[in-house]
Amino acid sequence: MSENTIKRLIFMNALFLGIDIGTTEVKSALFDEMGRELRLVKKTMQPIYSPNGRATLNMEELWDCVAQIIKQTIEGAETFGEIKAIGVTAMGDGLWMLDEDGKPISDATLWVDGRAVDYINQWKNEGIIQDSGRVVFAGSPLPLSAWFFDHQSDLMKRCAQILFCKDWIKYCLTGIAATEQTDLSDASLIDVWNRKFSIDLVTKYGVPQIANLLPPIKTSTTIMGEVTKSASLKTGIPAGIPVVNGAIDVVSSAIGTGVIDPLQACTVVGTTVYNAVVVDSITETDLTKENSPSIICHADENLWMLTMGTMLGTPNLDWFIKEFYSTSGNLSSFTELENSMKKIGPGAGGIIFHPYLGQGGERAPFVNPSAAAQFFGIKSHHTKSHMLRAVYEGIGYSMKDCYKHLPVQPKNIRIVGGGSASAFWCDIFANCIGMPIQVTHGNQIGALGAAILAAVGVNHYSNLHQATDNMVRIKNTYEPDSAKIKIYEENYAIYKHLYESLWEVWDEHHKLWRGTNERITIE
Repeated sequence: MSENTIKRLIFMNALFLGIDIGTTEVKSALFDEMGRELRLVKKTMQPIYSPNGRATLNMEELWDCVAQIIKQTIEGAETFGEIKAIGVTAMGDGLWMLDEDGKPISDATLWVDGRAVDYINQWKNEGIIQDSGRVVFAGSPLPLSAWFFDHQSDLMKRCAQILFCKDWIKYCLTGIAATEQTDLSDASLIDVWNRKFSIDLVTKYGVPQIANLLPPIKTSTTIMGEVTKSASLKTGIPAGIPVVNGAIDVVSSAIGTGVIDPLQACTVVGTTVYNAVVVDSITETDLTKENSPSIICHADENLWMLTMGTMLGTPNLDWFIKEFYSTSGNLSSFTELENSMKKIGPGAGGIIFHPYLGQGGERAPFVNPSAAAQFFGIKSHHTKSHMLRAVYEGIGYSMKDCYKHLPVQPKNIRIVGGGSASAFWCDIFANCIGMPIQVTHGNQIGALGAAILAAVGVNHYSNLHQATDNMVRIKNTYEPDSAKIKIYEENYAIYKHLYESLWEVWDEHHKLWRGTNERITIE
């Protein structure tokens, strides 16, 4: 029997397609019923950033991109088996608007958009910023829709429906609009305690109009439609393949790592550093305290996630490498950079970096639209390698800061996202937090989570536990070191003291420089 025949017999089984749409990268991955990644295609899409804080993305171009990578992913898939279902996950929040004909009325406004910061300051002063159970931030649908109703009312008159990113792609695949509780709870659009929409809630925020613009709510494992003939022609997927409702990327990533039981935790180290601990009750969660966690509905109807997600994670690193390590457009490899930083050691020689580069400031573990990034402790002997290590560690401190502010402590933490691929960085995370860090097999964990939900949705597996038992495996565990823990704990104390001292300075700086690249143009 030939090797190819043996492989064909091994892999001839049920297949599940997982689509994961990030802020800058779109991925399509094909998985078998054991969670093995058989095929991956990904493509970069750059949002349009404006100096005034706007961040947008063309919706039709995104659909074209997704259709293209789906077609490439499933080419020859019959060699491995039969595609049984499609799952979709994506970035949350933002504003994705359709007219009555189901066409985008404008480019999508993304969750990193910062134009609505004034509404956040107003709601914070009114003491209602967390009344939904989720901290509202500038890139949420509530402040963004308020901004559009106030500043582009003619455009909003054409709006017939507001979706989320994953819902837009599902709509393109099936012609049916539907959403679910993970995205809605993350967007502060439902009362998380009873997992239902509340007109009183959106009225409190001054945007009751949004009540009539949201699509039907279905569970994450519901088959919400089938691939249409037109979508089949565009993507190559056979018409009639079920499309399962799915979940927001942070929940999908948790599921893709097997985080489905109380006190398990998952951190996504990607565009955001999103930290979440699973709980089976939120009745005693006190949201009146300053810097309280946000509550997000888990895909399991009996679970929730206590979360804190920073505004930006890896973009801090991308920015520093681009600005300080680029030579004629050629960037140093991560292996080369990390080897140079290993010579420096924990603490980055005393330099501390606050990773608050986001246009909308910071949202966890505190909400401050004026927050800005900065380095502290630089001396003449320091090099850019010291500063780069400080950026790596600063993102680790921000993760630690979030877990410190959560009301429950996890039994274990699993790391996903681009940061999980770096053993050097995972070691920093383990020592910053002082807890073992686990990384699971696979590169596209969010897409795997979408595929797992799809497998449960079509009853290939009876529930999430059975699905994750078969489709998720631990790859590496990073153990902390007591000496390193001590260094990071001491540096974290300074990290926290610094940002607490900068509140008024940030506000003053924000008023002076907001909405401009340069205050004075020199010709």
